[in-house]
Amino acid sequence: MLKLILSKPEHIKIYGHRGARGDLPENTLNSFEYLYQNNISVSETDILLTKDLVPVINHDFRLNPDFTKDARGNWLTNNDIKIFELTYEELSKYYVGSINKNSEYGKKFSKQKYLIDQKIPKLTELLELSSKGNLDNLLINLEIKSTPFESNLTPPPDKMVEIIINEVNKFRIKNKMIYSSFDWRILGEIEKIDPKIPRAYLTFEKKDSELPRIIKEHGGVAWHPELKDIKKETVKISHDEDIAVNVWTVNKEDDMLRMIDLGVDGIITDYPVRLKELCEKRNIKWF
Repeated sequence: MLKLILSKPEHIKIYGHRGARGDLPENTLNSFEYLYQNNISVSETDILLTKDLVPVINHDFRLNPDFTKDARGNWLTNNDIKIFELTYEELSKYYVGSINKNSEYGKKFSKQKYLIDQKIPKLTELLELSSKGNLDNLLINLEIKSTPFESNLTPPPDKMVEIIINEVNKFRIKNKMIYSSFDWRILGEIEKIDPKIPRAYLTFEKKDSELPRIIKEHGGVAWHPELKDIKKETVKISHDEDIAVNVWTVNKEDDMLRMIDLGVDGIITDYPVRLKELCEKRNIKWF
């Protein structure tokens, strides 16, 4: 695959986190379409596999009762329904177009729009949607969900990667993908398939200034650190190593401006339209 344009001098790249989670239900097709309607062509999303090995777009290893209803329209009370233990047909009986306003999640995203009849999409549905528009600046960050700390949540990393890459390769936008994961085993398996496939290394609560160099040694093209772990020093080290820095999850205006001032390449946010409007108001170039 071609190395993607992850940074541009004096520009910020806007990544819609799980589509546009602050405005529309996360990881739904409508949420990604909302991005494209607002001329935001870069998104971040999450991939898991069902029991029958269908790649689907969902962040949590289990169905989240805070925004999931059963076939009768009732909020889930069971918080241990694993994606990997359901076939896609079984998974499609659940609805994810609204949030329980009484939950912590619901209070955090109280202004999120309600959408009727939203189901967890297949990866292929997102790829089909994304293939229809302007492809010039299109970029999809596929975060492959995996963990070494709990079993029976996903197939083994090599199997998971093989299935997802094969699915993506069926589409003409296969060169518009960057793959990320907190589980670096996943990224190692991608490298085995093709070291030219762009890989981003996710970190959480890691302030080690050596991380950019470690990522470079692993063949990564980007570092995706948590907001609170970013320093100007590590941004400079990353750029010295030709590593792009895309920070997550940045939702407050002050933090957005601070990250831009620190020189990050991309901002992953639940409010991509808000960030776009902020950039335009402050004459900050974005892409």
